[in-house]
Amino acid sequence: MQSKRVAVVGSGPAGLMAAWVLSRAGIETHLFEKNRGPARKLLIAGSSGLNLTNALPPNEFVEQYHGEGIDWKKLFETFSPPMLLDFAHSLGQSTYRGTSGRYFVRDMKASNLLRAWLQALKEGGVAFHYGMELANFNEEKDSVRLSFKDGTVFETGFLLLALGGASSLKEEDPPHWQKIFHLKKIPLSPFAPENCGFNVSWKKEFVAEVVRAPLKNVLFSSHKGAQKGDILITDYGVEGTPIYSKGATGECFIDLKPDLTHGAILERMERVKENLSPLRRLAKAIPITPPMRALLFHYAPLDGFLTNKQIVDYLKNFPLILGTPRSLVEAISSSGGVPLTEITESFALKRAERIYAVGEMLDWSAPTGGFLIQACVSQGYLAAQSIVNCFSKKLDV
Repeated sequence: MQSKRVAVVGSGPAGLMAAWVLSRAGIETHLFEKNRGPARKLLIAGSSGLNLTNALPPNEFVEQYHGEGIDWKKLFETFSPPMLLDFAHSLGQSTYRGTSGRYFVRDMKASNLLRAWLQALKEGGVAFHYGMELANFNEEKDSVRLSFKDGTVFETGFLLLALGGASSLKEEDPPHWQKIFHLKKIPLSPFAPENCGFNVSWKKEFVAEVVRAPLKNVLFSSHKGAQKGDILITDYGVEGTPIYSKGATGECFIDLKPDLTHGAILERMERVKENLSPLRRLAKAIPITPPMRALLFHYAPLDGFLTNKQIVDYLKNFPLILGTPRSLVEAISSSGGVPLTEITESFALKRAERIYAVGEMLDWSAPTGGFLIQACVSQGYLAAQSIVNCFSKKLDV
């Protein structure tokens, strides 16, 4: 076997966590990154507020994930949300729980967390190699041989791939690692955008009035379920956490006043004595924000409202037709990539037991709100721990 050495390719959260586990176990760890600096996407995501994880109870937490083939319950027992928070604290980073249940780093930026993380890895002996794009890998009898685009060849005992998905990349520039997998006859699922906005055929007059305005504290529902939050109206359609999580092409619905019952709103409207139009009567009875008023004005068939009940029906169950999702280049995350049927429960490739794959390059999905980062670091942790155990078993023989 090659000396007690592991190569990690990719410096996102999954790769960084794997390197941390390996180096703490006394394993010579080399981290390769194609860019000139580490964790580009983490820095982008955490430029204005970094969600580390979420406070949902364990049973509800695992329900946020889609991807049969991963034992999500076991994964988050191995490296749980509290363990991730403890890890951040060990790096000198304070965290806090927001009203939404999300946990943030106190300074709302990823840069300080990343800086402390990299320092801890350097102190643990991790060697960093930037500007190194993987060209190929081959599993041999007792090692894995890597080659890079600059001609460098590197031999290691195990290889852990954390190469990322297709989100935020130009559509004409898909991840290069796909070509390597195709050459090795390892099947891949097509990439698809996740946590992205949707197109809506807005009226020009409506867009001119409310573009970039939010529908605050509404309840969005589709065949995928329902979620409360803010929806941002854009010139092309809609964005926001409820859309990212439950958005689906076709007819969806918005409850514009989820904290008030249908009956309560109707009762307040009937108290208004003035002879007003239904929309004006509604605005007189309850607080209606300008974007909500504009939505009703431009899209509700006000001429057909003969009763107060009809406009309340629209307010509580506003139909919204979502078109196609936005492209991968705009998506926060992606599904597709390496099918979960191609990996073991410890994230080793079934066709190459010395090679592991973790993170967004695998075909799973989850909403924003701390769930994405938690899954990536947990996968990196579990896979690295499996490699540590493989070395231990070899030494015990």
